[in-house]
Amino acid sequence: MMGVDGDKQNQLMVINLDDLVPQDHLLRDIRKKVDFTFIYEKVRHLYSPFGRRSIDPVLLIKMLLIGYLFGIPSERRLEQEIIVNLAYRWFLGLDLGESIPDHSTLSQNRLRRFKDSEAFQEIFDHIVSDCISKGIVTGEVVVVDSTHLKANASIGKAEKVRVEKKPSEYFKDLEQEARRIESELNKDPNKKKRGKKPKEDDSVKEVTQSKSDPEAGLLNRSDKPKGFHYLAHTTIDTKQGIITDIHVTPANVNDHEPFTARLKKQKEKFGLPLQKVGADKGYDRSPVHHGLEKLEIEGYIVPIDTDESHLNKSGFTYDPTNDTYTCKEGKALRFTRINFHTKKQAYTKMYAAESKDCKQCPLRSSCFGKTVIKEPLCCRNNVAMSTPSIVNPSISQPSILTLVN
Repeated sequence: MMGVDGDKQNQLMVINLDDLVPQDHLLRDIRKKVDFTFIYEKVRHLYSPFGRRSIDPVLLIKMLLIGYLFGIPSERRLEQEIIVNLAYRWFLGLDLGESIPDHSTLSQNRLRRFKDSEAFQEIFDHIVSDCISKGIVTGEVVVVDSTHLKANASIGKAEKVRVEKKPSEYFKDLEQEARRIESELNKDPNKKKRGKKPKEDDSVKEVTQSKSDPEAGLLNRSDKPKGFHYLAHTTIDTKQGIITDIHVTPANVNDHEPFTARLKKQKEKFGLPLQKVGADKGYDRSPVHHGLEKLEIEGYIVPIDTDESHLNKSGFTYDPTNDTYTCKEGKALRFTRINFHTKKQAYTKMYAAESKDCKQCPLRSSCFGKTVIKEPLCCRNNVAMSTPSIVNPSISQPSILTLVN
């Protein structure tokens, strides 16, 4: 006999939402382990003591957390999901009969009340500090990488603008080194200056900027989608996979640029005893190695693929005391200048021998390869070797042989 259910939706029932949320649900674990009441003190200064009662700020923060954890792309969609999802309602402390804050309320609070404050960063830091105090985060070993986030900006609405280059701490070291070399050359008039003369407008660069979202950056890499994006630079503690730092930049900022500054900030803010850090080859850059040495952190970074076979066969040896290289014929290659590799986005120290030493050298072909070089060019060039370290060249062994004008 076929059964037919009648209309049961008009029945009066007493329901406990806690019974309807699975015991292994992520939100149940979060609610059990995190006390969100600390948020009230973090945002109290953003609310007036007078006027109409506002929506609970903890409720607003929890709504944003749900959107992030479950990949809900918009606040309008977030409102709709909370209406029908019992686990979301339970996490927010809302009964079935209570209304959900309108998506516009959530947007306006985010864009106005919280925009120019450090509330979100302070909330994040508080959670990280709790994890450190409970031993979940040790800071002994961390890994770093970046993720591109699509900006709401069309690549067709862009313009070329000139912006000022912001010097990094590594840049300052380069400047000091350049001044030292310049001073030595001025003292000894017999020494000849080598290298290209810096351009007058070297402190300014031209970039493609979005008209609708000027803060976004143009991502133009072979393995990434082209367009205006942001980069989320993330640090993760490897013990439990807890994120300890997130820093957002335009996508045209190289991955390695904020690397050491963010590690230094974590050490100062949380007192983390950072000992080891892992990263991919996008971070195999001179500023990174230099910064890790200053922070006394051991780096495990995938090296950029280079052909070292030619260098190993050549038999060049490095003297860290005098900061020189010596070839098989006993000729010294001295530090001459700083060189910038546009493709690798890295600075290297260049070491060069005298032209007269290389011109008649019987091992010349083994250094320069089989490339045919015209005699006038030969007289104006030196054999050079580079290493990615500016302060301590022994950090990385030399890996490049080239001709330097």
